[in-house]
Amino acid sequence: MNNPVTKAVQPLGRFAAILCGYALLCLSIAITMEIVGRKLFAFSFQGIDDIGGYVLAVVAVTGAGYGVIMQSHVRIDIFLTKMPSFMQRFLNMSATVGMSLFSCFVAWRATRVLEESIEFGSRATNPLQTPLWQPQSLWLLGIYFFAAVSFLYAVHSVRLFISGSENLNRFYGPISINEDVEEELQAIASRKETAGS
Repeated sequence: MNNPVTKAVQPLGRFAAILCGYALLCLSIAITMEIVGRKLFAFSFQGIDDIGGYVLAVVAVTGAGYGVIMQSHVRIDIFLTKMPSFMQRFLNMSATVGMSLFSCFVAWRATRVLEESIEFGSRATNPLQTPLWQPQSLWLLGIYFFAAVSFLYAVHSVRLFISGSENLNRFYGPISINEDVEEELQAIASRKETAGS
């Protein structure tokens, strides 16, 4: 794609996605231990389900940011591809701006949630009695990542729209089936090369 914004943010996005993957792996191991402990030894680690909720909340919002980078958010393009190029550019730019406005609104409201948790010293109503600011801080960090990435794409798409660049449709339009297949074939070839060396 050669999108300069993607080139800049993709390494950070990949790192965040890998961290989230390891967090899910650790959560899976903890849940397995919890199940085995309950069934075989009548023993339970207190709060695994709550920790699971925290992990999933952080992974979801971080994944939303990574989804923006990888263009994996769902776009309905049944009519878009039949429209004139100018209209496609306008709608693709509007989509990035809309995503940015949504993510920035979520970040603003989530910041207020964290502020209230700190202000009132809120704790979870579970056996761990977790101070809510701790998981909420990680959650908010994921939301900020989502908002920052969305904002950068929105600014770039608006600049491309103003300049009349056709790259806007290439960078921010929905991925076609052919592009998706080609990308997957390149990924397979890359994995084969890595496995062969």
